[in-house]
Amino acid sequence: MVLQLKGGKPVIYLRSPVEIDAGVRLSLIRDWRFFVVYPVVPTKRTTGPIHETIVWNVRTHLDGTMTETNTGLDVSYLFWEALTVRSAPMELTPPSSPSDTTPAEIFRPMNCLFDDSDSVVLHVPKITPYLDRALKALGLDIEARTSFITYWLPALLKHEHVALRFVPQAVYSRAAPMDVHPIPDVVTRVFMVFRKVAAEDLDLWEGARRRALEDVNFWRDVVGVETRERQEDPALFRVLEWGGMEVV
Repeated sequence: MVLQLKGGKPVIYLRSPVEIDAGVRLSLIRDWRFFVVYPVVPTKRTTGPIHETIVWNVRTHLDGTMTETNTGLDVSYLFWEALTVRSAPMELTPPSSPSDTTPAEIFRPMNCLFDDSDSVVLHVPKITPYLDRALKALGLDIEARTSFITYWLPALLKHEHVALRFVPQAVYSRAAPMDVHPIPDVVTRVFMVFRKVAAEDLDLWEGARRRALEDVNFWRDVVGVETRERQEDPALFRVLEWGGMEVV
């Protein structure tokens, strides 16, 4: 049986040094469909690799909040969740530029694969301090780290050991393209996937278990985030998104 998977609570923060009007267009390839969004805006369905699109129009505020102008709602972030589509065809978004001929890694939400070579395996009682360190290294502030961990903790606590990895930002962006206007100075998109590892299978994950003992800063290179100085520079227009998915 193939289960329907859910991309859990991706949220998008917009932080600008001055109040601006901005548009956020989020699209999904045919592997998944929007399940819930907030503020609620219409979903546009299309043919081709891009399956669904939503657009938020916001006015940013200096305290980090924003007003979604279609609805008049004041929010701390933009929220979306998506469900996988079982019969999605093998279609992907085009390369980022016509000259980009490098074979692209594929992130397909319905067939999300990860193994001993690209993950870490953790005993669940040790997972919260690990996540806090990793998310901090990836550029999430205290509020974002706290929200991320508390959202996913109930699902993580159902298991004794889990394997997890953070998807490279460029790869994730092919599955869920996001366009923000005006163009931000810094965009950070952090998406974690994880799965249960049975006790009898731990020997198959020796590399991932050793990797969990390494400095978490290696995730910065894996995800491909900008420098900490730019991520934390209040003079820049910065966009931060975090989300995740449990693979079952």
